[in-house]
Formats: sequence, C-alpha cells, structure tokens
Amino acid sequence: MGRVLLVLAVLLALAGCGGKSSPSQRTPLTIVVDGPFSRSPYLGRTIENGARLAAREVNANGIRLGSKTYELRVRTLDTALSPARAVANMRRAVEQEAIAVVDEGTGIDASWRIAAKPGIPIGVVFEGGRQIVDPEARPNVFRIAPTDHGLAFRLAEYLIPKGLKVGLLHDDSDYGVAGGQALASAFERNRSSVAIEQTLPADALDLAPQVLRARRAHATGLVVWGRASTIASVLTAARSAGWDVPVFTPPAGADPFVRQQLADHPQWVDGLTFAGGRLTAEIGTGPFLTFEQKYESSFGVDRVGVKTSGGQAVIVPPETAMYAYDFVNLVAAALLKAGSTDPAKVTAALNEVTTEGANGDQRGFNHNNHEGVVDDDIYFARFHDMTYTPVKDDPLSATLPAVPQTR
Repeated sequence: MGRVLLVLAVLLALAGCGGKSSPSQRTPLTIVVDGPFSRSPYLGRTIENGARLAAREVNANGIRLGSKTYELRVRTLDTALSPARAVANMRRAVEQEAIAVVDEGTGIDASWRIAAKPGIPIGVVFEGGRQIVDPEARPNVFRIAPTDHGLAFRLAEYLIPKGLKVGLLHDDSDYGVAGGQALASAFERNRSSVAIEQTLPADALDLAPQVLRARRAHATGLVVWGRASTIASVLTAARSAGWDVPVFTPPAGADPFVRQQLADHPQWVDGLTFAGGRLTAEIGTGPFLTFEQKYESSFGVDRVGVKTSGGQAVIVPPETAMYAYDFVNLVAAALLKAGSTDPAKVTAALNEVTTEGANGDQRGFNHNNHEGVVDDDIYFARFHDMTYTPVKDDPLSATLPAVPQTR
C-alpha cells in the first residue's frame, strides 16, 4: 500500500528531473469530459472543472515517460442527457485518441463498448446504477461516486425504523429508472413499509396528479429518485397542496436547480433530506476545504442563486467536482505506473494505483473492485434556510461536521 501511495510523488519527482519542460515541448494527452452541459449545466460544469483542476496541477510539472514529457488536455462533449448522443460522443473520444473519459454516466450501457475496443478507461462520476460497473464484463469502466445500491439501502435502513409508509417515486430518466430498481431491491423485505410505487414522467411540468395519488395511498414519507427538475416538481406539487410530507432523495436533491425553482417559496425546501457521499474523511475537514479553496481560486464559487433569510449568498460545495478531480489524478498515476500512453495499459494500471482524494480519503481500484466510494460512506443531510447540514438521527451523519455554504 505504501508503494502505491507514493506514485504521485514519484510522478512529480520524475517530471522535475532535468528541469521543467515548457508547454511547447510537451505532447498533449486528451481527457474527454462527457457531460450534460446543455440539459444540466451545473452538473456538466462541475465535472469539467474538477477534471480541469486536476489536469492543471499535473501539468505544473508535466508527465515524464521515457524521453518525452506529456501534459493533459481536457475537451468537453455534451450528452444533453441523451443515450444516443453519449454513444456518438464516445466515438468522437476514440477518434480524438483520448487517454481517458470522465463521464456523467448517461448512456454508459452502450457507450462503454466503444471505448473498450481501444482500451480507453471511463471514470463515471455521477450515475450510480448497479449494472454500470462490472470488473469482469466491463474492465475499462470505473466509478468514483456513490452507488445506487448503497444510497437505496442506506435510505431503507434510515427510514424503515421510523415507521413511515413510504411512497417510492422515480422518474423515467436513466438516472431515475436505475434508482427505482435500487429502491425496489432495498425495500423488498419490508414491503409493509411501502405505500405506493410510481414512475413519473421526467419531462412533465406538473406532477400534481401523481403526488395526489401518493397522498391518497396514505404515504407518510416520499422517496423521490430522479432529475433535479423532478424533485422540484414533486416538492411544488406537495407543498402547494398543503401536504407537508417529508421528502427524501439521492444526491440530485442537492442540485442548485431544486432551490432555484423554489426560490419564491424557500420554506418548501426546508426539511428536504438527501443521501450522498460524505464530503470529509476521518481526519477532518482540512483536505476538502483545501480542495474547495483551490477550486474557487480557479473557477470562482458555484453560486446557487438564492440567499438565506439573513441575506447571505448560498454556494454549492464542489462534491461532484471532487470525484472528477480524483479520477484524473488516478489516470495520471496510472500513466506513470504503466510507463506508456497506450490506453489499454493505462486501464490495467488503474487497478494498481492509489492516490489521496480531495477529501482525504484514499482513492483507488483493484482487479475485483472498480468502485471508488464505499457504501458505508453514505450520509444524510437536511435542508434548512437554503443550506444543509448532516442529520443528527443517523450514527455516521451525526459525527460529520457541517461544510460552510454561504459567502
């Protein structure tokens, strides 16, 4: 373990041998960021920024392999949340001879095969579907993001003892369908806790009929798994009808879009609880806050566009950016380990390297496990006054500090 943890340090040392090379003397290596820039701008942008920040830090010295020095170049492609576009984008990534792809996850069930032919590694940093990652069947697919399985089972573990009759709602997007499957599995042995299961149209502007159906089924809590727009629509439908039912979501509940849509009714956001990967490690908040400072110095703060009741501007901690940042750093470490720019060799080396992640956790994969976030690291946070804090009625969450979200 100690050997692999020194990989990045060795990378910097080797890159500095003989002095730094100027950018004009370096050979570029392309990393493609495949994200939903037009349909979910915040998500696409934060993934891109995390990848660019890691690339900048690696490029401060360059990557020295043999007699050549390389640098990372980030290019972006827009999936528009379309599986067909995701497939076309992966073909473009292959044409551009990408050394790796940082992917939100849309359409990955089809696009991974295209990257697999030349051996290009894919790092999924948002979608958590169980079928996405399979070290044997999909050896070039890795993930640094909470899994749907982990999120759903933690939600079940958290909600069932509360005695709630839960309405399980998911939209018909790729993200929602995969989450719905995970929820069905998580609540399979406790069907008495489920009041109703519904699939919601992801593009619907009004979900009042579906929310009314859940209310008539005597649901006393709702788990809403879908795009941020779906979550905002469910909250709007419930609260405008006077139904103060508690609502629980996956990480999409923290997307700025939810608060932006409900900016005229900030009290409707209060109590919204989401499950996500914890931002801080056992060693404390230091590593993540350092990463956040570097992120903000490079790209500015990610503003939600709303204010607290005290007039403070609300910002978004760069959680998804952290996952993209960590994957690019692992790719850099794998390049050194492989001693080659052959994507297939880089993919193989990703099974053998480890780095310290942006939040202080150790990130890495092996031949049997391509998941970079363990299920035990799922926590719960609840909104109040447009910001969120870890809940106090869950053992892990209660130990976590609140991350500042105002400027």
